[in-house]
Amino acid sequence: MASNSPAPVGPVPFLDTEKDDHQVGSDVPPFPLPDDHEHEVVVVSELPSKLLAGIPQISLRRYQGFWLPESWVPAAVSIQRRFKPRPDDVVISSLPKCGTTWLVALAFATMARHAYPPSGADHPLLRLNPHQCIPFLEGVFLGGRGREDRLEALPSPRLVNTHMPHAMIACCSRVVYICREPKDMVVSMWHYLRTVHPQSSLQDTLDSVCGGASRCGPFWDHALGYWRASVATPDRVLFLRYEELLRDPAGNVRRLAQFVGQPFSPAEEEAGVLGDVVRLCSLDNLRSLEVNKTGIVGPLLKTPRKALFRKGVVGDWVNHMTPEMARRMDDVVADKLRDTGLDFQ
Repeated sequence: MASNSPAPVGPVPFLDTEKDDHQVGSDVPPFPLPDDHEHEVVVVSELPSKLLAGIPQISLRRYQGFWLPESWVPAAVSIQRRFKPRPDDVVISSLPKCGTTWLVALAFATMARHAYPPSGADHPLLRLNPHQCIPFLEGVFLGGRGREDRLEALPSPRLVNTHMPHAMIACCSRVVYICREPKDMVVSMWHYLRTVHPQSSLQDTLDSVCGGASRCGPFWDHALGYWRASVATPDRVLFLRYEELLRDPAGNVRRLAQFVGQPFSPAEEEAGVLGDVVRLCSLDNLRSLEVNKTGIVGPLLKTPRKALFRKGVVGDWVNHMTPEMARRMDDVVADKLRDTGLDFQ
């Protein structure tokens, strides 16, 4: 007998669709890879390589102009070859440590608000880390055909996230990108890295970012790819700034909802649904949840989940960088972004 229950509408918590907990965030498995990645592995050995400054355990490979962690290159190749975007997909993109986790939570709560009211006591974000709610493309395409099948089986609209540059996902119809003031990004990245690699110094992290050989760097080309796309096709790329999201979360969530085709109705505004989303996803609330205070981001790279939620403030770089460090970073930004229309003033 046919069921009369309505078909599910996305996004749905990705972890709830999986048989195990192997893909729960932005940390993806290192080699060895599944057999069906053999043709991608061949590519890796032919690419220029470099060690991440101060962290010899992390090898980078230069692929299509960007320095990717070596284990991410097969995923980048697979995404370009096999990812089949849908017209209503929404992709959250960023460089690491630019507000990704917060934006993922806000986007999920906004897009799933009809199935999971943000004021509900059983909301998925109260029991799952934000990265467990949506698939990370790099992790999916390193996990073999099984994970790709699960991605394909998700109901529309799908919400996914990535750290890949725009050129590698340009086929996607709607992309939300978030960037952050580079000095704050460097400090946040350093704190995050040293939870697993305590020998990493702030100077090492600054050297890698300023030199362009950081994860998914050069950072200026990564940001500029999305910036230029947002100027050329604002209906396809929404460019957000972490600092503006902190300053006016409700206004930016309203922009986000409009962009993904799910604007808040006057009735929702009157009922306080927008405010509920902002409160549910506030950094203070996310930081306080047990699921975000314990456990690790991924089973293979043992980064504590609590490392995803540090201060989350603007201007913390002044507490860590010397004037010389700050000047060096500012000089790189001024040089690389000159006459582009993008700045971090």
